[in-house]
Amino acid sequence: MRIINVNALTMGTTGLCETFIPNSVYTQCIRWKRKPIWLPTAKSKVFRVPKRPVIPMEDYVELKRLYNNYRTYMTSFKAYIREIAKENKMQLNETVVNKLTEEEDFKACNAINDEWNAEIAKIREIKLAEIREKRKNAILKNILMQQQNREINKIRLNELVKKVKEESVTFITAENVDAAIEECLTNIVNHNRALDLEGNWYKGKYPPISSIPLIEETQKPAAIEQQN
Repeated sequence: MRIINVNALTMGTTGLCETFIPNSVYTQCIRWKRKPIWLPTAKSKVFRVPKRPVIPMEDYVELKRLYNNYRTYMTSFKAYIREIAKENKMQLNETVVNKLTEEEDFKACNAINDEWNAEIAKIREIKLAEIREKRKNAILKNILMQQQNREINKIRLNELVKKVKEESVTFITAENVDAAIEECLTNIVNHNRALDLEGNWYKGKYPPISSIPLIEETQKPAAIEQQN
C-alpha cells in the first residue's frame, strides 16, 4: 500500500510564506495487497504446484492434540447450550406466551371496539331519526303549501271565469253585430277633451276640423305648375 500526501509536499514548497495556506487536498493511492478474489489465476502461476509444508512430528502431534481438545470442548459446549435452551423453552415458551397475550389483548380491544360501535350506533340512530322527522315535516309543509297554492289558483281562476261570463253579455257576436254598429253610429262619443291639474274637464268641438282642405291647398301649386 502506497500513500502520497500532497498537502505535505505543497506545504514544503510554499514554506516561504507561513501565512499562505493552500486548500488542503489529500490524495491517497492504494494498491491491493493481494489479487482480488474475482480475478482468475495469473498465467504465470497456472501450472505452479505449491510445496507442502514440512512439519516436524513433535509439532504435528501437539497440534493434533490441541485440535482434538478444541473440538471436544466445542462439542460439549454446544450440547450444554442446547440443554439450557431446551430447559428454558420448556419452562417459558415465549411464542406461546406472546400468542396468549396477543389473544387476550385482541379480545379486550375487540370488546372495547364493540362498546364504541354500540354507542356510535345509538347516536347514529338518534341522528337519523331526527333527520327523518325533519324531512317528513318539510315534505308535509311543501304538500300543504302546494295545496294552498292550488286552492288560491282555483279561486282566482273561478273569479276570472265568473267575470268573463258577466262581461260576455256585452260581447259583439255575429248575431248582434248590426245592432252594435247602429248604436255606435247613433251614439257618437266625443273623446276630444282634456283634464287640467285641478281636475276640470274641457270638452272640444265635434266633429274635429278636417285636414283635407289643407292637403288640397298644398297640392294646388303643384297642379298649377304642371299646367304651366
